[in-house]
Amino acid sequence: MKAKRLEEITNLLETKGNVEVLQLSDMLNVSPQTIRQDLADLADMNIATRVHGGATLKKETNTVYPAPARKESHIIEKKQIAKAALSFIHDEDIIIMDSGSTTQELAKILDREVIVITNDPVIVELLLPNEKVTVFCTGGKLRRKFGYTYVGKDAVEMLRRYHAHKCFIGASAFDLQRGLMVFSSEEADVKKAIMEVSDQVIGLIDYSKFNQTAFTTFAEISGIDFLITDSRVPDSSQKQLADIGLNMVIG
Repeated sequence: MKAKRLEEITNLLETKGNVEVLQLSDMLNVSPQTIRQDLADLADMNIATRVHGGATLKKETNTVYPAPARKESHIIEKKQIAKAALSFIHDEDIIIMDSGSTTQELAKILDREVIVITNDPVIVELLLPNEKVTVFCTGGKLRRKFGYTYVGKDAVEMLRRYHAHKCFIGASAFDLQRGLMVFSSEEADVKKAIMEVSDQVIGLIDYSKFNQTAFTTFAEISGIDFLITDSRVPDSSQKQLADIGLNMVIG
């Protein structure tokens, strides 16, 4: 419920630019104290700035919240990660490509005879001219606001009908204690389903997502088999992940 509240408050911030504690308390049917803690959490994520009686949308771009302008950031790193991810794919593989800008970069360079299952309509479009690839799309409810992706019960049920050799999955935030996180509970459910039906889980996460938090965790770090990232990940983070035995590839 907290994740859903944070998602709704953030949507209001994106729409209106500001929110008030008492109005949110009435609308979400929780105490003002709960709302104040929610706003403090959003401030910690660099999404909101606390003001007297409420909060305003933070304008700085150093948040990992998936606003449209930030979807196009860190393209060089995403291309490096995609190139490294391609080496994990072999002819006759069945793979799931999670929605996101990094997996879209992977779709652009995919040159194997494979079956791809995806919840990302942009990836479907990118693969349309690629006759080597057989494409399955989950369908479901199309979420448009922060990058096109299919979510909801239909998407989850479709994924559970299939089996994949490996999946390539993204995250909005990556934290050593909290794991892999996103800003939407619906998106989290789809990512969990993707991981459940895949023999091997490969995370594609650029340096900007490290040591960040989002609304809800969809996987512990131990839930991924390989993490592909880029050379800008801090040495301290690389050491911490090596210490816990995570297989990490630097693109």
